[in-house]
Amino acid sequence: MAKKFAVFDIDGTVVRTSLFLQIVDQLIADGNLPADARVQLDKKLTAYQDRQHSDAFTEYTEFAVDLLFNNLPAVKVSDYQAAADEVLARARSRSYVYTRDLIKTLKRDGYFLIALSRSEMYSVAQFATHYGFDVAVGETYLEKDGYFTGEADLVDSKDSALKKLIDQHDLSLRDSLAIGDSHGDAKMLAMVERPIAFNPEQRLLKLAQQNGWKIVIERKNVIYELEQQDGSYVLAATNVG
Repeated sequence: MAKKFAVFDIDGTVVRTSLFLQIVDQLIADGNLPADARVQLDKKLTAYQDRQHSDAFTEYTEFAVDLLFNNLPAVKVSDYQAAADEVLARARSRSYVYTRDLIKTLKRDGYFLIALSRSEMYSVAQFATHYGFDVAVGETYLEKDGYFTGEADLVDSKDSALKKLIDQHDLSLRDSLAIGDSHGDAKMLAMVERPIAFNPEQRLLKLAQQNGWKIVIERKNVIYELEQQDGSYVLAATNVG
């Protein structure tokens, strides 16, 4: 019999700060990426923190992606994994209360749990194991002779990846749930019966409103659950985290 499932984005949805960005920071600190990149990366981060313009976070993340991939062939796999292990040791417990508790509830209720991320697979797998996910999907950086080649098997589309998992694991869309925070999660959310836009960025917020998806905001120690009613959103529940 087909199993009910729930699929979670990881960065910004379960873990509070992107695993990928933290690993890039750690690689710089460990001397495995150019030290002068720290100044440029910090400028991009400051622009985002100061909310200098609406694309500041996108520019920050894109700079970090380019920084890593431009230097990836010079990075040892073992050094990367050591940096990832250090990040995970401190980041795995820094999760949002809402998603952390939702994982526990769904697992108790017999859901097949999927972690679906565009972060690198080694870190995603470690994180997913810690939280008891049944399967994890992330991006795989190709290796040769102990180093990365600079090429990667990417998660181009989360809806396509999810369709494959549904077929592979005999999953049912009935009562299915998905939760994510960015526009890249939109097609994944559109596939399921119970989509949740969690702390959504602007583009995802607009899509959630257009489609009547549930919106959840976790701010400080308060969780606000918003649901559409008569064409507008109302506060459905407030919980102290």
